[in-house]
Amino acid sequence: MSGRGRRFFYVVLAVFVFLYCAVTGAHLKFFLSPQERYLHEIQSTTRQFDGLESTLKRILPQRSQNPHLIDDPRLSSWANELMPKIYRPYPDYKSNEWEKNHRGSFKPCIGPRGKEVADNLDDQVSAYVGVPKDFPTTIFGSHKAVGLDGSLSFDRYTRYGAYGFAEGETNVENWVRPAKVNWNEVDWGKLQKQCATHNANRFDAHLQGLNNNAPEARTAVLIRSYTGKEFLENDIINIRAMISELSLQSGGEYEVVLLTHVKDDSIPLDDPLMRKRLLQQSIPREFWGITQFWNMHEEILNYPELDPELMDVHHSQWLSVQQFALRNPQFEYIWNWEIDTRFTGHYYEFADTVANFGLRQPRRGIWERSERFYIPGYHGNYDERYRSFVDAQSGPGVWGPMPMRTDTGKEFEREGPTPPVPVASRDPYEWGVGEEADLMVFLPIFNPINTEWVIRNEVFGYRAANTPRRASLITHSRLSRRLLLAMDRENHEGRHMSAEMFHVSTAFLHGYKGVSVPHPVYSDRLMPSDRVSRWFNSGVNGRSGSTMDSPFSWGRESRFKDVSWYYRANLPGRLYWNFLGWEKEGKGGPRYEEDHGRYCLPSILFHPVKDVRPESDSTHYDFDADNGLIAIPDQLAHINSEGQ
Repeated sequence: MSGRGRRFFYVVLAVFVFLYCAVTGAHLKFFLSPQERYLHEIQSTTRQFDGLESTLKRILPQRSQNPHLIDDPRLSSWANELMPKIYRPYPDYKSNEWEKNHRGSFKPCIGPRGKEVADNLDDQVSAYVGVPKDFPTTIFGSHKAVGLDGSLSFDRYTRYGAYGFAEGETNVENWVRPAKVNWNEVDWGKLQKQCATHNANRFDAHLQGLNNNAPEARTAVLIRSYTGKEFLENDIINIRAMISELSLQSGGEYEVVLLTHVKDDSIPLDDPLMRKRLLQQSIPREFWGITQFWNMHEEILNYPELDPELMDVHHSQWLSVQQFALRNPQFEYIWNWEIDTRFTGHYYEFADTVANFGLRQPRRGIWERSERFYIPGYHGNYDERYRSFVDAQSGPGVWGPMPMRTDTGKEFEREGPTPPVPVASRDPYEWGVGEEADLMVFLPIFNPINTEWVIRNEVFGYRAANTPRRASLITHSRLSRRLLLAMDRENHEGRHMSAEMFHVSTAFLHGYKGVSVPHPVYSDRLMPSDRVSRWFNSGVNGRSGSTMDSPFSWGRESRFKDVSWYYRANLPGRLYWNFLGWEKEGKGGPRYEEDHGRYCLPSILFHPVKDVRPESDSTHYDFDADNGLIAIPDQLAHINSEGQ
């Protein structure tokens, strides 16, 4: 072809490509950034909760095999096909099997109505068997993967009626109003203490005359609060539910603590008069007995090895949890519970199921499975196909503690167990099965190196840029006592990381057992599962971290705006408001329910749920990057001489 002919050919080709792109929009694929392509793609998706009627009238009744559902005798005469059933997801404490495998015996505890909560119908949660027709599938995780019962639904009365919700309402269908309580006279701290004392033979290793079974482990649930918080009715009802369902009805297996940050560091917390004043000013009276105060001044004194510039709640929220663990050796596990979290199901089912999920997980591949969003429609079932998928994608993977040196060049002293075989491929997924998880979090445990997550390099006292690390957003998590003590020792060695990295990285470096729980997370946006994987597992070999296009990177987090679990997300403030009987986004509220029936939901873990009042704007969260702000990472890098 002559030079003139080639030029003519290229001109025609260019014109053709231009016209094709102009008509089809294909130019977007070539000229937009990955995030811009995501935003373009998401605009064409359907908002699946817009057309959904998640109401009792839409429930498809099912035949349940759940042994923890009990017919409510108070409703037996009501002629309604769909009746809620009492839901008690507890072990059969009176069975020979339970007594044979446990130390001591279960003693029922007194509740806020002055009766034993286990047998008092007014103190129970109820559930409907079935879920509303066409209720969406999850975007991440599932009930089945964790072990939750996804065939049950709850409404506001069956979920919260036992705790003072709607005490003034009458003639509510499918619900018998419980006996009223003078909540100002309830002392939840006293009730919890009495409960644990009555059941001490189950938990105290020093009591004599019992069988040879090991004592049961106890768990503390630290609800994180602060002075100046306004406790709204829903906050109070939710805390009552947690105490009753986790602590009193389990015979003291759990204990709920309101761990409250005193923002004024000048207040002497060891002064009884000052404590009384703080309680009166900041805490509802019924929770005085479960409240423990802390401030950053105390933590500066407790950890003189850390630079004072690190001593704020954002960077060092774990210090107060570590100190709690040191002062309370009776607890083997500790929940760091965000106060703006809600669970629409039963709290004991949630906590017990999550613990058992961790117990079942083999250590082989555990970090690799945990660094991805588990997408059921893309990965298949969790225990087999997902495990095989990750194994094929990951190569050798993490196996035992991480080899590493400190900033002084010394070998890092790791505290976790040594693997039973030298390489993971020789283990038939057995090591770790039956071992409690030291760390359980609720979003992937991702590698922040090479991402643009804004605090990825907040690493102090280690080898900075060379330090292996992991992170998980939202510090809502369960930690073992031994992990917290390891974190305490790290701090006393002058080593520290940002709050979203420190607990995860300590487990990672020491070789403790850490797992991301694939709980059911919903999205308002209906997107094919392969596209969900593209945008959320956008790292190397289908990981959620390790690259700039990670959804956790600055400027990419808008991918989470429409999900039910993130630190800023809009679906919780829509569905939970509807759940409470309030109008939001054209759904819910009295008029809506007159036409469509009472709103109900399956069990869902929501975050964030803030300022819970009907008029609150709970559905317009966005991210700083979306508003044009530029990230300024590593503002504390000067603390570490090798900080990057």
